[in-house]
Amino acid sequence: MKGILFLILSWAMSVSMSKCRAQQRETYAIEGDAVGLHCYTGEVMQNQTFSWTKDNDSVISSPHIFKGSSLWILRTVSSDSGHYVCTSFSNSTETGHVESRVLLSVEKEKCPRALTPIQVNEGEHINLTCTEDSIETLGQTLQVQWWKDCESTGVQGTEISLDVSMDSTGNYTCMVIFRYVGENYTTSHTRQLKVLKKEPVEKPQVIHPRNEILYVKPGMRIKLECTVFIGLGEEAQEGTSVYWTVNDELMSDIFPQLQENVTCYLQMGEDDRFYCKSTLIISEVNATFFDVPFKCIVLSSRGSDMGLVSLRQGGQSNTQTLLIIAPALIIVVGVVLFMFFKIDIILAYRRLCGKGKTAAPGGKIYNAYVCYCHDNSIGSSTAENLALKIMPEVLEQRHDLELFIHGRDDASAEANVADMTDVVGQSRTVLLVLPGSGPANPIEEISNIPLSTDQDNASHCQVLYSVIAQCSVPVIVVESGENADYSLLPESIQSIIQRNGILRWSPAVQPSGRFWKQLRYHMT
Repeated sequence: MKGILFLILSWAMSVSMSKCRAQQRETYAIEGDAVGLHCYTGEVMQNQTFSWTKDNDSVISSPHIFKGSSLWILRTVSSDSGHYVCTSFSNSTETGHVESRVLLSVEKEKCPRALTPIQVNEGEHINLTCTEDSIETLGQTLQVQWWKDCESTGVQGTEISLDVSMDSTGNYTCMVIFRYVGENYTTSHTRQLKVLKKEPVEKPQVIHPRNEILYVKPGMRIKLECTVFIGLGEEAQEGTSVYWTVNDELMSDIFPQLQENVTCYLQMGEDDRFYCKSTLIISEVNATFFDVPFKCIVLSSRGSDMGLVSLRQGGQSNTQTLLIIAPALIIVVGVVLFMFFKIDIILAYRRLCGKGKTAAPGGKIYNAYVCYCHDNSIGSSTAENLALKIMPEVLEQRHDLELFIHGRDDASAEANVADMTDVVGQSRTVLLVLPGSGPANPIEEISNIPLSTDQDNASHCQVLYSVIAQCSVPVIVVESGENADYSLLPESIQSIIQRNGILRWSPAVQPSGRFWKQLRYHMT
């Protein structure tokens, strides 16, 4: 009796399950888009009718549209999210009814979410389509656009072609604009593309030698070594051959006396690179080995490569050695000569090119603003004589340079900041002549040029120091003697002396001497 009851219950459950088969799908949409929910009921039955519920409540026709087995929401909002159930009925009492469940998620995004990703291999070519099979519309389709990661690709049409690379990874959205009952609507469908990286094929390669010449003598015993990269991992050795040829012939065919040893090893690391080393032993070099190609060859299904060695008789000749050493020697000697005669070379170049003449570079009027600062020390007259007499004779008369000299070209004896700033700004450099602590020459000539008063000169120098600190004009400090004490000078002038040094002049210096060359080098 119990067995019969169990059979009856089992039959009733199977009938119930056959009459109420439920399927659930997920659909994603973005706010404002149109979305169609489809009733997947299997085979089409006669006199079939459909009804829709959302979260167990009946779905009314407005603002929804029923088209066959599909339910359309033309402009979705967040509240449209929920569980939708489509129930199909038929007049046939045998089939009963079928339910199809759809979970709709309406999101505030630019593009809808993708469902199952599509996996492709790097290097393949694929076409993504946007047809009725993948995205259904109502009415007339007006335009189809393709977006990648919610950015327009500029591609229009029902298909986008891709030569797949790693950059192809992403979400591809097909956006369809269609017209229904006099209004335009948009519906979208997104597919995620995952690209599987294609492992690179590591071709074998001869590392050393590539193209080498060896100088040997007849009768010598030598070894030719060849290092070859085989591939990644020990399995790369399978089907790979490393061997030598002499004059494009296998050694065993014509030179059985030659011996070849091959050893392989795995270099442990991130990618486990596998190498082989082939050593060709020539027990005695004879004349037939000279000027013929010795080739180290690696051959596998992944590719091939070759290294070349040529034997030449004798050591390198003196001529060849000289040809190798001579260029380097010429360069070294040239650098040394240039550094030693740098100033002379640059001055000669400027003279040939017309630079360093009367017109100062950069649109300046004067090559230098010359100022001598002195007190009642012994060397003061020497500094003034250098600035007012000797510098004009050498720089202006011999080399056509333009100088503005304090004490000679000033309109007035008073130190005016504005006037001095203007003149200094029109000069390429400032020549600051300072006296030494004693005469530059024991027998010092007394200048016939009248000295400025100490007070006027001190005031002028203080103004000049201030102008130098404000302007970006280079300063050249010239000492007309030796052992000068600059501790009382402003810090700005002391820093210039520490940074650039000084040029020291003495009456023994000739007009063509190095002092005047250095001075012209910095002025022009």
